[in-house]
Amino acid sequence: MSLGFSLKFGFLIIYNKRNLGLLNKVLLNSIFAAALLLTTPFFAIAQDNPLQGSWKLVSGKYLDGKGKWVDYADLKLSAIKLISANHFSFTTVKNIGTTEQPKNEFWAAGTGRYQYTATDYVEFPELNSFGVKPGVSFAFTYELKGNEWHTKRTEDGTLKEVEVWVKLD
Repeated sequence: MSLGFSLKFGFLIIYNKRNLGLLNKVLLNSIFAAALLLTTPFFAIAQDNPLQGSWKLVSGKYLDGKGKWVDYADLKLSAIKLISANHFSFTTVKNIGTTEQPKNEFWAAGTGRYQYTATDYVEFPELNSFGVKPGVSFAFTYELKGNEWHTKRTEDGTLKEVEVWVKLD
């Protein structure tokens, strides 16, 4: 009997050279199965949260301090929002150029924790560029329509912001 030795993935493997192909297949299948079993609970958790992923702003508007609605398209705003298991982050830029030759400048950014239910999404900004103090939250109602996330933010019974996001991944 001819024995061989190999070091794979930190394991010392002693094998019969005649059955090398079979042992390699068994080893690789075992490693794959272990990896699948170890990561399955994490994937299941991520899949339970329909908000988790990357989102691109499609449209939106907000109520300014004078009670007038301001459309994001008129401001030429674009934004990306990332939602992880427990945190959100977004960056918004304003196109100060033209459609043909865009030139983006920074508009706003924020990041922090969030909570959600089947109909409500609440952001707790920890870092932001717009002066929100710690402890302030932004509460939205939302609806998922296919790959679109429709949000509405109300303060003291007054609708303040409406946004539509499309899921990137």
